[in-house]
Amino acid sequence: MNLLGSAGAIFLIILNIVVILLGLGLIIIGSLVYKESGLVNDDISPVLNAITGGDFTLSDLIRIIAVVIIVIGVFSFLVSGAGIIGTCGKFRPVLVVYMVIVFLCGVTEIFVLAEVAKLKIKLNNAIKGELLKVLSYYKGYNLDLISIAWNLIFYLFECCGVNKQSVVDDFQSTAWSRGSDVIPGYCCREATLTTAATLNGTSCTMTPTAQNAYMNSGCYDFLNDRLTKYSDGVVSVASFILLTELMAIVATLILFWQITVDVDHKKAAKRTGRVIDMPASGGDQLQMESGVVTSTAVV
Repeated sequence: MNLLGSAGAIFLIILNIVVILLGLGLIIIGSLVYKESGLVNDDISPVLNAITGGDFTLSDLIRIIAVVIIVIGVFSFLVSGAGIIGTCGKFRPVLVVYMVIVFLCGVTEIFVLAEVAKLKIKLNNAIKGELLKVLSYYKGYNLDLISIAWNLIFYLFECCGVNKQSVVDDFQSTAWSRGSDVIPGYCCREATLTTAATLNGTSCTMTPTAQNAYMNSGCYDFLNDRLTKYSDGVVSVASFILLTELMAIVATLILFWQITVDVDHKKAAKRTGRVIDMPASGGDQLQMESGVVTSTAVV
């Protein structure tokens, strides 16, 4: 194998090792997004499921993003492993299968990312209006599903209302009989899950400020920023993987060509080689092939 082929093989192995590490990282990140983002939570799903874009809800989109991250990671890991085996063993069939799978994975990734982007745009256009609609059913400290979900959103995501409550009073259009309170206790910075409901009638709920409550943090901004963060992260990492896959295809073509040239040279050498068989009896007679006598087995 010449210098170009050797360089291609080394580059392909390094490239696949990088993609394997990226694949493992994506699997871990996707799992964390799915389990620990706080957005995939049965307790707050009544609110998130009410935000729809066609046949999908906001909860669905978050799950789809997490699953896409995991699937891209798994495929990157497996396909790159096959690429390393084919490169180290110089197995042309494995390299061919590797190139085809990498190409198909790249096309699939582009299609999936485009669909996720379209779905995100649809939901972004609907998020604020749908959130305000769902908030209108909020009843403060009642134990109905919508109120429980909103209170957990306020507490977990450190936000209050849909818009910034320092600018717009979203709670005046809700079903909550709030009395002299401006915001619920779950919007207070000092609140815990056990004490939030007891904060009504305190300075935090009656005269909230940015210092004692989340008055400058609307839940729309939080959800939109988190959604954008996840989707942009997926697009960035997937784009990098697509670039490495393209380079891997080029390197594989170079390696495949070099292996083919080496195999052809070996076949040509066998066809033109001249072989001498020495008689077992040790006699002087020589059996010649190709009409040439020599002291070596192959010339």
